[in-house]
Amino acid sequence: MNKIRQNKITFTLILSIIILLFSSLTILCLPVLFNYKSKAEQIEKNYYKNFKIYLNSLGGISYKPFPKPHLVVENALLNLPNSQKKNEFTKTSNLKIFISLRSIYLRSMKYFNSTEISDSNLEFKTSDLIQLRKHLYEKINKPIVLSNCKIFIKNKQKEVVLITPIKKLTNKINTKTKIKNLNINGEIFGLKFKSNWKRNYNNPSGSSHNINLFNPNIEIKNTLKIENNMKFNINSLINFGQDKLEYFTEYNNDKISISSPNNKNTNFNLYSNIQLNPFYFNGKLIIKNKNVQQIIDNIFSNLILYNEKYLGNFNGMIEIQFDQLDNKLIKKGKLDVMINEKKIVLKNAEFNLYKIGNIKTSFNFIDNKGDIKFISKNLLKIDNHIEFAKIFQISSKKVKKIKQIYFDLEKNIGDKDFVITNVKINNLENEEKSAELFNVKNIQNLRSHIRKVIN
Repeated sequence: MNKIRQNKITFTLILSIIILLFSSLTILCLPVLFNYKSKAEQIEKNYYKNFKIYLNSLGGISYKPFPKPHLVVENALLNLPNSQKKNEFTKTSNLKIFISLRSIYLRSMKYFNSTEISDSNLEFKTSDLIQLRKHLYEKINKPIVLSNCKIFIKNKQKEVVLITPIKKLTNKINTKTKIKNLNINGEIFGLKFKSNWKRNYNNPSGSSHNINLFNPNIEIKNTLKIENNMKFNINSLINFGQDKLEYFTEYNNDKISISSPNNKNTNFNLYSNIQLNPFYFNGKLIIKNKNVQQIIDNIFSNLILYNEKYLGNFNGMIEIQFDQLDNKLIKKGKLDVMINEKKIVLKNAEFNLYKIGNIKTSFNFIDNKGDIKFISKNLLKIDNHIEFAKIFQISSKKVKKIKQIYFDLEKNIGDKDFVITNVKINNLENEEKSAELFNVKNIQNLRSHIRKVIN
């Protein structure tokens, strides 16, 4: 009896293995034998319905079972809505359309699970970016994936202005939470970055966009709220090393206002009003807790050594204020900047010498055999000669009658040391002193030079 039962179990097991093997071979072989090219028109039509992108298949269409069942479209052209066919943004020989086994065996090309474009170049004109934004905000689509692709942005003259390698991009909607996500892992201007954009369709007026740049590490968080096409606002939070920036930007009928809502905890605070037609801005930038050397090397140099073509149609005035500076003598400063007809004009540069007086300055940068040199002409007006004597450790009697000191200052960008030349007291010519060069390395060194000039 036991022997008969054992034989039945063995027979059942062998039969199950045969059925499983036969089914597996059928799954692998039957779809391969099917002529998918005959379904090209149906695939193209339903590709748009699923992904809101136009597909034009120029080559063969084949089935691949691994790693997941999918179709491979050879020589495919892809277009955004409202784009002409001759302006397709990509031509790829590696377009994958993932589809369920049920749809394959029913020979139904109606429902697709996802699509992937890999190892391809995608070309967009700057005008196409509007269509991309519409696709992102307005279209309900199945998951779209880019893998190991390059995005080329071209201007009206068909010149490439930006190349962005994309390691992976996913654009999908979570059907349970009703949140659309665009995740990008790529590179821009040689910097690796990760980007995450979200929009909740339960609250479609708002969206968020977080960007993380690596080496240097920069974190950017944006929150957008749209009332209509003529009125919306953006809150931006930027963390870069020890610097923290936060801006609230409001757009209302061709006018933009920018403010820093958390100005006590941020060190680049901006307040500006911008008119778009015609373009003009007026604003104030407050920079806090920065080193004077960093201001010269990074901020002043960019205001002087600029490329006119990047200014475009920028026109306006901005007042740059410096506060709580990391310097033993200079704590505050101000610089008026005017931008007009692709020119930057620096006006009214002035710094406060702590408890002593004010320094009015004019400066420039020159190329000195490959080194960029900072050169400034300065006038120190002394308001408190007692504090001047105390800080520079000089007899107050010797400085009592000194009201003004003229001097030139030079330093190479990146160097901490600087040179003082052409020193004049109360505008009195003193050839012996004004011709001498004073190399300054630290505050003690500066005190020694000042005493030498006064004495």
